[in-house]
Amino acid sequence: MKTYTPSFILLTMALAVGLTATGCGRKTPKPEAAKEKAPEELALIIRAMPADWRNFERRLSVQGTLESKVFAHVAARTDGNLDTLWVDRGDAVVAGETPLFQIDPISRQNALTIAQQNLAVAQASLKVAKASSDKIKAEARKAQLDFERYERLHQEGNISPSEFESADVARAQAEAGVAVAKAQVDLAERQVKQAEANLAIAEKNLADAKVVAPISGRVSARLAEPGEQMFVGKVVLRIDDTSQVEAAAFLPAQYYGEVEPGQTKFRLQIGNQDAGMHTVTYRSPTINPTLRTFEIKGLLKEAGPAAVPGQMATLTIVFETRRALGVPAEAVLTRAGETVVFVVEDGRAVARKVQTGLVNDGWTEIVAGLEPTDVTVTEGQTQLHEGMAVDIQAAD
Repeated sequence: MKTYTPSFILLTMALAVGLTATGCGRKTPKPEAAKEKAPEELALIIRAMPADWRNFERRLSVQGTLESKVFAHVAARTDGNLDTLWVDRGDAVVAGETPLFQIDPISRQNALTIAQQNLAVAQASLKVAKASSDKIKAEARKAQLDFERYERLHQEGNISPSEFESADVARAQAEAGVAVAKAQVDLAERQVKQAEANLAIAEKNLADAKVVAPISGRVSARLAEPGEQMFVGKVVLRIDDTSQVEAAAFLPAQYYGEVEPGQTKFRLQIGNQDAGMHTVTYRSPTINPTLRTFEIKGLLKEAGPAAVPGQMATLTIVFETRRALGVPAEAVLTRAGETVVFVVEDGRAVARKVQTGLVNDGWTEIVAGLEPTDVTVTEGQTQLHEGMAVDIQAAD
């Protein structure tokens, strides 16, 4: 049997009294305690701005190339050895003045000399034929006069028939000689013309041996070197007139009827640089049946120093321009299959069903459903629902 000390007994009694007083740890609620107040409705912080009137474009952007409007592939006009080449890439040339290259001039100079001599011989032969013709014509007149005299004497019976016949034969021979002389003169004249034609050909061949610039511009390509054998049509140089540059691009076939040369405009961008607004000057007369595309070109005016032939560029063809009410594209949402924009009315979000149109540069055209005075939500709109309280935050 255990024995408890007096202090232990006193401690046990004190604990029992404490538990009875506290009711095992539970507090009795005081009837006068005040009830807690319900919290106020929180407003979503958003950003908003009024709808704005803007210019919207129906347009198409395509990659294109800048080209020289006027250029020339200068080819050899005659066969032979490329004797001299006077220009190089980058050289400026003037139409009709700057010599470019020369092909085998010595043989053509010799041919010209021979043609000149042949003409001189033909002209001398013509002079001889004309002099001989004049002589034969004089003899023919004498034979005709003798025949007429012998004819009168024969009628008078003063000469024999044999003498009259001799005079008649002499007259006929003289007339034949005149005909021959005339034919010889005609032949000599034709020989002169032939010699003149040969001389012209020789002069042309010699002139073709030396080629001058057909257009003004700069040499952009050199495709042959001195010593090479040339043939008619072989390209030696390319010249580009860099003062006239045009932009060229290919568009899908469905836009063919909407492009009108002289009227349709396009915006040009070279790299990151805006090169201005220009007009379509050419539309290909046919559509490529394989690619289903067609070519357009536009002559550039005041496009800046970046408008260099061979440069790539972006052409934005503008088919239609109209001024309309617009909102930032991110403000337009789709809710329950409908296109809506949230506007702020009396501190609350209201969903407006809208009809949209063109989208340009981050803005969406609103065809119907908004008024110019409507303040549209541009940030936070994805978290909104109808009637939700909002607080518009000022822009930074």
